[in-house]
Amino acid sequence: MTALALLLVVPLIMWSTQSVLLWRAGLPLQARINPRQLPRHLKRYNRAATQTAFGIVLLAYPLIRGQSPLSYYGDFFPLDGHPWELLHGFAAAVLYLALIYVAWIASGNIRFRVRDEPARLARRLAGVPVMAFLVAFVEELLFRAMLLADLVNDLPLVAAVAVGAAVFAVAHYVRSVKRYWTFGGHLVLGLLLCIAFVCTQSLWLPIGIHAAGVVMLMGTRPFIRYDGPAWLVGASVFPYAGAVGIAALILLTCNIWSLYGGL
Repeated sequence: MTALALLLVVPLIMWSTQSVLLWRAGLPLQARINPRQLPRHLKRYNRAATQTAFGIVLLAYPLIRGQSPLSYYGDFFPLDGHPWELLHGFAAAVLYLALIYVAWIASGNIRFRVRDEPARLARRLAGVPVMAFLVAFVEELLFRAMLLADLVNDLPLVAAVAVGAAVFAVAHYVRSVKRYWTFGGHLVLGLLLCIAFVCTQSLWLPIGIHAAGVVMLMGTRPFIRYDGPAWLVGASVFPYAGAVGIAALILLTCNIWSLYGGL
């Protein structure tokens, strides 16, 4: 449970940094992690502290095990045919999610509309692929290569997957958010990524799936307006939390399990 204990350090650092910055700004302390109250010029320090906390945890875990970070995490990127799993995971997730969007547009649950000026839209879209793979890479290192790999050593496999998926989902609600009913979608997404990891014993497949989800989410937000009920189409910040999105994630999980030999 070393990895889980280390992960708990991250929200502690986030809250401590927020408290110091609120004090610096002359604002009252908050029990919840909610950086929206911070002045704009202090928010960048808060983001830097959060990113530093992730880096510290990722470096500390292999060092505690007596391994170098490069050696430990490198083992989860085998080169004997596995890199193709990155492309396969990305393509499979994009296909599933694209079909969802097509169905929603055809049924009138979402509308297509361009909001931004062409130049601003181009700038927003240009950074989507890089941001998607960066987010997927860091989160998969944290929640699969570090957390889940550690849990598998201490718990039965099914329990380790369940705990890993639950921690992944909870982590997205450490900060105050507008919607908490989307938790179920994050839980099923965590289950999909955990199963992709244990089926392949590498990070190629989960990173591909994860990056595809971020690409589709960030790439479609500037164009789409949601008219359908939230229980069906989810929310703009996480459209895969509705009934259709969760069903698609479950079906994709079954496909991954079937294709890669199950648990």
